[in-house]
Amino acid sequence: MSYDILKPVPRDRRIYRGIDVFLLWAGGNTCLATIFTGGLIAPQLGLINSILIIIIAATIGGLLLGLVAIAGAREGLPTMVLTRRVVGRRPSYIASILNALQLVGWASILLYVSAEAMATAFKSLGFNGVIADAVFWVVVIGVVETVYTAIGPEKWVWYQRVAVTSLLIVLIYETHALINYCLSMPEKIVLFKSATSSSLLWSFDMVLATAVSWAPLVADYARFASTERGAMMGTWWGYGVTSYILYSIGALAAIVTGAYLGDPTQVLMKLGLSAVLLFFVSVSAVTTNLLNIYSAVMSTLNVFPRLKYVPLVIVYGIFTTALAVVPVLILNFEFFLIYIGIVFVPLTTTLIIHYLVPSRRHSSIVGLTSWITGAVVGLIISIWLGYAATLVSLIVTAIIYTVLSRLIS
Repeated sequence: MSYDILKPVPRDRRIYRGIDVFLLWAGGNTCLATIFTGGLIAPQLGLINSILIIIIAATIGGLLLGLVAIAGAREGLPTMVLTRRVVGRRPSYIASILNALQLVGWASILLYVSAEAMATAFKSLGFNGVIADAVFWVVVIGVVETVYTAIGPEKWVWYQRVAVTSLLIVLIYETHALINYCLSMPEKIVLFKSATSSSLLWSFDMVLATAVSWAPLVADYARFASTERGAMMGTWWGYGVTSYILYSIGALAAIVTGAYLGDPTQVLMKLGLSAVLLFFVSVSAVTTNLLNIYSAVMSTLNVFPRLKYVPLVIVYGIFTTALAVVPVLILNFEFFLIYIGIVFVPLTTTLIIHYLVPSRRHSSIVGLTSWITGAVVGLIISIWLGYAATLVSLIVTAIIYTVLSRLIS
């Protein structure tokens, strides 16, 4: 990177077409962590209710990401730099630090899960020793994703086109194999399950919170898009389509195995698809974590703009790899998602209104007050009810921002 992230990306460097943005987000969202999240909700809802919740929540979440992408493409700035105008420069530092923390958390979780899957797959193929050791794969994948991140998003285009297209083909093949396997045991498929309103809202909140956790990254890449439409549609549907497929796979695997967080990798290995699994895991870990690490660096540069890009990538790559060796975050995965929603749902809401509704652009005190209030409301709801914090926080923040902007005007 040879330019200041506090300044808009020059027009001649906005090289991402709509399909490139689509592939970027399809690759970023195609990973084992997305599948496992689908396994969180299925045991409570049954297959049909799970799929309905997935479609509705992922569509809304994808739309929110698409709206952030419009702002990023229009302004040519990273997401955390955009928040300077919304909540103020110093408060944007807080958001940046929290974002860097959550991205390192996501990256370490995915790296750990991917390394475990790689080790298990090699064991199923009869390998022993280092190549079947999860720690070995943590280091290998960690090094590869760090190197690719260091290259920078302007040089990812052809890699993403080849890697993600191949990944999506493999995903379709895996999906076909999994569905056929599950259909061979129809007695295990629970289509309908009596679900309470609380379990429905909890599941909706989980899927929506996962989508919103991507929002602080969106403008980091949308700023390289050649058009606002391409940025918006590519982000929305790159995330949305893969969410429909991957969440549903996770839900189906959890129901068929009868286990909370049912592991689809075990099903694939039973079908003799260990080699396919190896390709899926190795490529998807890189296409996802290069986004996590890159955006953690962008968040850091918002606070410390004089730091150098490549050294920061290396630092975050090492830190992520070290965390994946001792994966304490895995034990609190659900709470981790809730924490993300509490912080970033109201911030995303204020950012969207600020940039996409010109009549609502006001001083940063409006955005800051709305953000803090929305986060507090989300925290109270999550403690009181244990669900619906994301949805309530989104609505409350939008109302507060609108009311305050009218009072001030």
